[in-house]
Amino acid sequence: MSELFTRVEIAFYPEYLNHWLRFGEPDEQQDLDRRRSLALFEPGRVFGYVRWRGNEYGTQAWRFTIVRTAAPSVLLSRIEGVTPGGQVLLLASGNARVKRALLQIDALEAAGFEPADVSPAYYRHVHNRITAGQPVRAYTMAQHAANLAARQVVS
Repeated sequence: MSELFTRVEIAFYPEYLNHWLRFGEPDEQQDLDRRRSLALFEPGRVFGYVRWRGNEYGTQAWRFTIVRTAAPSVLLSRIEGVTPGGQVLLLASGNARVKRALLQIDALEAAGFEPADVSPAYYRHVHNRITAGQPVRAYTMAQHAANLAARQVVS
């Protein structure tokens, strides 16, 4: 059963390393020690994963990824800290792009949407617009209703 779970590394070392879930509720959580844990997700779940690394000179790497989990038998993208991998819906690297992506998540929450339930197509749109340096269109209730209806048809 555990081989079906997607494992996400959570870690916190002050001033050096911080890997955390921005959104998404894991199905299980395993504490490895006081600074590290594993979040386990079943296939089909969506979560936002932030990886930050720094040193005495400041931020060295900052990455925000929105991932949809899938069964290991499906073709997956390799994502650092996520085993065996997942389907990447949004990937932002660097200070400006990560901040812009996180602001979009804040805007979704402010509008009353649960980020884990937002349409994967919208996250791909956000990824493309941030990459191109263009403004992102707002997520609408009509898009959300269509996404939820499509999920029910597939289930």
